[in-house]
Amino acid sequence: MVAARAVNEGRTDSIWPGLRYYRFSTPVRYDKTQTLAPGIVVVLQGRKSARLGASTLAYDEMSCLVLGAETRCEGTVVEASPGRPYLAIHMDLPPDLLVKTFIALAGAAPPSTAQTTPNYVAPVDGRVLDAFTRLLPATDHPVDRATIAPLIVEEIIVRLLRSGAAGAIRDAAAIKRSAARIQKAVQLIQQHFRRPLDIAELAGAVAMSPSHFAHTFREVAGLAPMHFLRNTRLDEARVLLLAGGKRPGEVAAMTGFDSAAHFTREFKRRYGAPPAQYARQLASQQAQSI
Repeated sequence: MVAARAVNEGRTDSIWPGLRYYRFSTPVRYDKTQTLAPGIVVVLQGRKSARLGASTLAYDEMSCLVLGAETRCEGTVVEASPGRPYLAIHMDLPPDLLVKTFIALAGAAPPSTAQTTPNYVAPVDGRVLDAFTRLLPATDHPVDRATIAPLIVEEIIVRLLRSGAAGAIRDAAAIKRSAARIQKAVQLIQQHFRRPLDIAELAGAVAMSPSHFAHTFREVAGLAPMHFLRNTRLDEARVLLLAGGKRPGEVAAMTGFDSAAHFTREFKRRYGAPPAQYARQLASQQAQSI
């Protein structure tokens, strides 16, 4: 399934936001450091290592890397060939769903005593793998994308938070204390991302000091509040671009960016290509898959 969808050498984005596939036919070392959001990488074929801060983690077939927080990463594909290319799924874990699930699971199990670590490698849970085998085809059809795919993404997050990977994602005690306030802040960002927002306003809305709010938001949601605001704007911009009919400058103004140049720079950093080029590439990939 991934081989059929990973149509390009390197990265191929799915139309589902935050879901992408990787294919490499030869070993390769990335020349630049990427900043990755909280997410999960499932390797289906080949082998890779990633330098994440001060640590280096290796993972191979049927193992997964769970990124518990926004992190800088240098990756190396160490095993791949034309006959057996490196194939992997990478899915961002939406912070709003993470926080929602933290709250839902707060009383479902005793707090974990495992040490919290920022990243985690382990054999992929069979239930998580099964969920991905249902998610991929669900992203191919507009009705399934709107109805079935969101439920499967939530299932994957629940499975991860009930597994050994939970310690990589967040400290349970901190979540219990602060999740409700951070969920409110997340909702405010999602409702008002089109206008200027700053730390002081968001902190005041949830009755926290700016410094404590910024620290707690990152601790709970896995990334800084202003980074979540930027990503929310970029996700909406991506939807508008893929719908067609709007120039990048118009999309920038509609999603809260202060200039088209700033928007283009941030979009390329997140998605790997300028807005117009990215929209054309994804439209072409979708046409090929029909």
